[in-house]
Amino acid sequence: MATKNQLKFIRDNKDAITEPVLIVGSKQYDFDRANIRQHLTELGVSLITGIDISEGEGVDHVADITDGKSAFITEHRESFGTVICMEVMTHVLNPFEAARNLFSMLKHGGSMILSECYVRKISKMPLDLWRFTYDGTKQLYSPMKFDDSRARISLTRDKGENLMPLRYPLPQVLYEKSPDESSAGFMLRRIHRKFFSKGIFGVSRLFPETTIYSVAFKNNS
Repeated sequence: MATKNQLKFIRDNKDAITEPVLIVGSKQYDFDRANIRQHLTELGVSLITGIDISEGEGVDHVADITDGKSAFITEHRESFGTVICMEVMTHVLNPFEAARNLFSMLKHGGSMILSECYVRKISKMPLDLWRFTYDGTKQLYSPMKFDDSRARISLTRDKGENLMPLRYPLPQVLYEKSPDESSAGFMLRRIHRKFFSKGIFGVSRLFPETTIYSVAFKNNS
């Protein structure tokens, strides 16, 4: 799945992308509103390989990134200048093994463009297993050097480009209107908080879908 914010993050970090590029989870679905491969091509990237767990549009090779003995992984050790893996680890059985295998396919001095949605509804594609914060993503790719200045956060997916610098505490649903919130949305929140927080919704706080984006680099030696 590709989103507008993913494309913006890739565009904003074009300077960190080195060919050849590997897109992990490259399968295009009917409901996708964007295409990472097409976007990379428009940015001038030509050497692109897409892998996914199943065949489909945008998939050059079917590969299980949790299987370090698979033909694709063993044949592509230290082969890619950039690995793009956006909201994939949520769905894999062993994310730590998957991260090690992706790391092994990255050239020394190469980069990873990453994103993980850690607040969202359950999504069966085919399994929904994990959520990762920024610190959790750093643990997944512990040999990598993360550039904290590039880290971003978005609170929605497809309603436009709204990347913000990642900072703590994370943006929360507050009493006042936040800069990225519409007036109608703010009014609905106030009505909910006043009349329904213990009633039909049964919750006292609404937290929006939240995705964290990051860039990491592999040492040259």
